[in-house]
Amino acid sequence: MINAYVVLVCFVAAVGGFLFGFDLVIIAGAQLSVTQYFGISEGSLTHGMVLGSASIGAIFGPFLGMFLCDAIGRRRTLFVAALLFGVSAIGTALAWDPISLFSLRAAGGLGVGLASVASPMYIIEIAPPKWRGALGLMFQLAICIGAVAAVVVAYYLARGLPDQTNWRWMFGSEMVAVLAFAVALLFVPNSPRWLAEKGRDDEALGVMTRISGADRAHQELTEIRQSLDTETGTLGELFRPGMRTALLVGILLAFFNNWTGWSATAYYLTTLFQKAGFSETSSAIKQTIPVFVGNVILTIIAMWLVDRVGRRLLWNSCALGMIFATLLAGLVFQLDIKGPLVVLVIFGTAIPHAIGLGGLPWLMMSELYPTRVRAKAVAITTTVIWIGSFTAGLLFPKIVKLSEESALGTPAGAFWMYSVLCIFALIFGLTLLPETKNKTLEQITQHWLSD
Repeated sequence: MINAYVVLVCFVAAVGGFLFGFDLVIIAGAQLSVTQYFGISEGSLTHGMVLGSASIGAIFGPFLGMFLCDAIGRRRTLFVAALLFGVSAIGTALAWDPISLFSLRAAGGLGVGLASVASPMYIIEIAPPKWRGALGLMFQLAICIGAVAAVVVAYYLARGLPDQTNWRWMFGSEMVAVLAFAVALLFVPNSPRWLAEKGRDDEALGVMTRISGADRAHQELTEIRQSLDTETGTLGELFRPGMRTALLVGILLAFFNNWTGWSATAYYLTTLFQKAGFSETSSAIKQTIPVFVGNVILTIIAMWLVDRVGRRLLWNSCALGMIFATLLAGLVFQLDIKGPLVVLVIFGTAIPHAIGLGGLPWLMMSELYPTRVRAKAVAITTTVIWIGSFTAGLLFPKIVKLSEESALGTPAGAFWMYSVLCIFALIFGLTLLPETKNKTLEQITQHWLSD
């Protein structure tokens, strides 16, 4: 049976994912009111910049996280992230022009960037190998729950408050979760692998004993010390033979996380639903709720599957599924189908993402690397994720507009472009992606070194 203490500790760390999901998705509900309030034209560069501002901050967050995770530890880095989330929540609620909104959303994005490095890394380093997949995907589950919470909050505030003010309350509502996260972090330990890296073996052993029992804890600490003795901890270590391949795999996981269809679609769900016939703001927001709730259910399914079927089979199945899902979504828009069927088809693009393409990168990017360089490697790959997130959010309106202005005359071309990219994701899964199921982090390191 899984240790309840481990579940609780990983749950607290995963709240960073909740804030991540809430912070990024609340803009989907607020964007219609924000663009009207500030007179921003739909599809303009300013529109894309405001929507993608959090992703800009998140691009720089991993590099700050790389330094902080090694210097002060994964746990204290999450405290810093909580502080930035709080500044952003209060600041965006009081924003007075697009520039202030952009800047303060970017500050929250910096917190997202920190959490996206520290939360999954902390969970991976504390979870037993047998349950590491499921516990690692708690981060993705928390992202999905945060997204649901953001949509529900946005829907009720859009119904109950005028468009001139509802968006301020949407942004400010994040403070409730920020305060709960900061308090909960006071009660979780430091990562045992970070403690071992700093020479604090007695503390590391105490944490691992509570997780795995005394006998297993001594064995794990011996393996960790042996691995640490072979690591330099320099950036150059990532470019040595074997580790170069690991870094390439992490970068490709990060790229496909955002460029297989769902990420950009999630930013513009309300706009897409308006194009599909749900013209009122609250009605368009309401249609997103079942999509995000479905994401939560699907991620729970992924948590059940990942340690049973393995990472590779899950990735390849979902890449294949996304090829067909995006082809079908494009067909629905091309045929100008309206109503609930559009919601169903858009949800179809969420299924492969929630089960595999969305969560596995966050899980595996922290699994693939040795302890001393893990923060550096995860910072690099997470930066790629956020560059992908920003460019996907920035370019999606342009891609949709180009598709509408082309011979197609509909947004279908945007979805079919993703179908092509998903083919490459499948090829990657069949050729380069390793299987990390039931392996310790030190065994995964040896896999790359032996290659």
